[in-house]
Amino acid sequence: MELTNRDFTRLKIFMYNNYGINLENKKKLIETRLALVVKRLGFNDFSSYIDALMKDKTGEYVAIVVEKLTTNFTYFMREEQHFNFLKNNIIIPKIKKNMPSSVNIWCAASSTGEEPYCLAMTSKSALGINKKVNISITASDISMNVLKIAKNGVYSPEKVSKLPSDWVKNYFKQTTNRNYEVIDDIKKMISFKYFNLNGITGWEKNKYDVIFCRNVMIYFDEPTKKKLCTKLSEALKPGGYLIIGLSENLSSQITEFQRVEPSVYKKK
Repeated sequence: MELTNRDFTRLKIFMYNNYGINLENKKKLIETRLALVVKRLGFNDFSSYIDALMKDKTGEYVAIVVEKLTTNFTYFMREEQHFNFLKNNIIIPKIKKNMPSSVNIWCAASSTGEEPYCLAMTSKSALGINKKVNISITASDISMNVLKIAKNGVYSPEKVSKLPSDWVKNYFKQTTNRNYEVIDDIKKMISFKYFNLNGITGWEKNKYDVIFCRNVMIYFDEPTKKKLCTKLSEALKPGGYLIIGLSENLSSQITEFQRVEPSVYKKK
């Protein structure tokens, strides 16, 4: 199934305008990753699928494009130093103050849930029996399918093998088919929701102490990245932290943040 130049342009503009995803020079990738899916859905060509995509109000067809053209690759404790930063620079200082307080965290691209659950388990292990510090985690993604997996919180033995053994013992229960499900006490710390980072509504100002937005901006061009960082800055409390992927960096044009260490930035 061939993707014509006209349909490639239509899809490219639609995805950029609505989701900020830059598909420039990705024509062959789209053909390779979407052709069989489009046929399986009953469409005879890309043109009819893109027509349906643009009219779809359920988000089903968009989710397929997003999932096929972006990478939902993740695993527990990916880029572990970020979780250590959360523990040592944000949570432990709160504990040491020995006063009632809260830490609001936003995991802005939660994928299948490994990242927000690691945030919750890192927080829980640091807090111990401390009841004065309340941890609240919002986890969002653009794909309803991966959000469903994340909410279920069930993972294979291979997945959880990357975690500390005491975390597996304390924060998971084994299912009948020998997989591992996150316990309710950890699940209750997280609120999962659909959110489009390129959207203009639904942003909450001055709410979060730290935002994890890792390995997302690799799909954005510089204007889109700048717009996103402005919004992320507005969502952070003064002095809050933005944590991005180790392979990412913020250009000098993004003036809302100052660099603390590689991939960690503080709101000015």
